[in-house]
Amino acid sequence: MSQLIKDIIQGSYLGVKEIGPYILHNYFKVPIGIIITLMILYGVNEIILLTKINFPASVTCMLIIYLALVLCSKILGVQKTKKIVDIINIPGDFSLRWINIFFTPAFITLPLSQWISAREALTIAAIFVFGYFICTAVIAYFSIGLQRLLNKQRKSNVERGEELEILNDYDINGEIETSSLIEEIPNTIEQERFTSYQTYDDIPGDNENFIEQPFRNFIQAELKTNKSHQSLSLPSPTAHITRTGDSNNGVKLSINRLFCKRAVLEQSHSKNRRDVIKDFVSQKFNLIIFTILFIVSLPIYFAVNYEMFLQLSISIFTFLFILNLPLIPKYKKYFHPVLCSVCLSWFFYYLFALMKHENFLVSLAKYKTSRNYLRLFNHKTTDQWPGAGDIFSSLMDVSILSLSIPMYTYRNDLKRHFFVLFPTILLMTFSNFFIYPPLCYHLGISSERSLGYAGRSVTLALGTPFVQALDGSIPLMACTTVVSGIIGSLTCEFIFGPKCLKIKEDDYITRGATLGLNCGAIATAHLLTTDPRAAAMSSLSFVLFGTFMVVLASIVPLANIIKSWVGL
Repeated sequence: MSQLIKDIIQGSYLGVKEIGPYILHNYFKVPIGIIITLMILYGVNEIILLTKINFPASVTCMLIIYLALVLCSKILGVQKTKKIVDIINIPGDFSLRWINIFFTPAFITLPLSQWISAREALTIAAIFVFGYFICTAVIAYFSIGLQRLLNKQRKSNVERGEELEILNDYDINGEIETSSLIEEIPNTIEQERFTSYQTYDDIPGDNENFIEQPFRNFIQAELKTNKSHQSLSLPSPTAHITRTGDSNNGVKLSINRLFCKRAVLEQSHSKNRRDVIKDFVSQKFNLIIFTILFIVSLPIYFAVNYEMFLQLSISIFTFLFILNLPLIPKYKKYFHPVLCSVCLSWFFYYLFALMKHENFLVSLAKYKTSRNYLRLFNHKTTDQWPGAGDIFSSLMDVSILSLSIPMYTYRNDLKRHFFVLFPTILLMTFSNFFIYPPLCYHLGISSERSLGYAGRSVTLALGTPFVQALDGSIPLMACTTVVSGIIGSLTCEFIFGPKCLKIKEDDYITRGATLGLNCGAIATAHLLTTDPRAAAMSSLSFVLFGTFMVVLASIVPLANIIKSWVGL
């Protein structure tokens, strides 16, 4: 028993030591960077509160950082600015990789919303479907028309294809070189580390003779029966035999040590317990951490009556489970991790609520108490502790801020195509602000929800203050925003393809602007892994679009006019 404990301790130590740089970056540098970022956001938010302007600190900081980086590149130079970008990327890269999971609170809390009639729900669904596809077509063709009007030359398909193949790096000037702007999300450490068969230089003598003797016998037999052959074929791909003739026509063999895969496998099977533990710890470190979090959360949930740790671990596990489903790629895209993980989370939340003899909705209400980092110390409205949803919403603000990096990286494209994007953004802004509320109201939707629907395609970070300024329905806004983003991620290839709108694959301006204005940050997160230059267009589009919407809602006389159109 003592030997087992000793092996566990030693194996764990060796496993942790093996992935030391990974742990240092992801479990020390990244959390410290996130905390510093949240502190900055908190300070900026306090300053904004003094001005009586209802504008999110995350977007404010994103715009400030973007402008600051552009200014630094002009004053300090590209290389020195790159060092600043690398520092911002420590928390930024992590938050952008996992941005999808930060959108789940909008759906998790959906059962807490006020119930609506079937007629009103169908009306909302019909407006959503028609509005979504009409807006997509209008934005896309309006953008194409502006490009032709301004004689903007798009890249050829060949040049664009080559560009997409070399997304392994990017130059800070905005030119893609050799690294991906956003890498594939590493779900386990195995995906980040390359493993291969070990090449052994030697095998202990006892085992060596046992392994090589059959091959020696085989060689002798071949020599007796096939002397006329110039070379010998051996049953092992790693055995090399050459034969050279001397003056006496003798045969000389040069036999390298023979090592077959079976020998390597036999050695791997003979690993001691400590090595097995070391390999498990190094390969499953993230899983071990999440499992420890789940185990620790159980007594906290049942004894202390605090749900955050349990609900957080369940949300992470369900999201990773859906993300790693072994499905065919063409089918896997329909199992969007946001929607599917939410359904699984509801199921487990319900089970644990039953174990605790607590009402499901009461337990779910503690998932998001609105006490995130902005209200952690200034909690006049609630005395409840933060929930799992508050953790995700806080990290989402870090993600929004981090979008300044792709915007800066492709700033030359943003500058070049600004006069194509700006009119398109204004068209979308005024149509959403002035058309959706009265249209929804006259079709039978309540006043509050009609105002909330105006924020259908505004990203959550900007949609919340926008709808609050209009006294609209935040749950409806959140639901339609997330659904718009998910549908955009799933259907963008088909809609832009030859069977629908026929948008050229190299036209990243139209693709980015359309998804950014119509689908917000979720679609932008999808573009970050498929087409970073379109993601830069998308980022600028949804940020400026949301900014204009918030500005319009902050103008009190204008907001009162919109409210009067819906009977308020």
